[in-house]
Amino acid sequence: MPSRSNPNTPSSLRPKTARTIRSKRQNTQRIARNKITKSVPRTSQAIRKAAPLSRKKARKLDKKIGYAKQRAMEETGEVEMKDVEEAKSTSNGPKDDPRDKEEGRMELDAVQ
Repeated sequence: MPSRSNPNTPSSLRPKTARTIRSKRQNTQRIARNKITKSVPRTSQAIRKAAPLSRKKARKLDKKIGYAKQRAMEETGEVEMKDVEEAKSTSNGPKDDPRDKEEGRMELDAVQ
């Protein structure tokens, strides 16, 4: 049996759904306008996680954090020694002798 309605006429369902969507959107906007919210502080990246830091800003931030740590260490009295080089292990140094452990010999540090 053929349909009674004319398929060439516009449907009444599409404008009805558009009206309901529009009314829901207006209602949420009305509620949002009347709602009291705090402003989001934009100073800290830990609070605002919307966008990742660029590499340039990350490097600048690392430098600033490093300088702040240096200032804090200077205030507490801790000083980093820059002129002392760390001892590097070389293949020319003393080797482990299994007899040393058996006979109870003491290990001596190599002085260069």
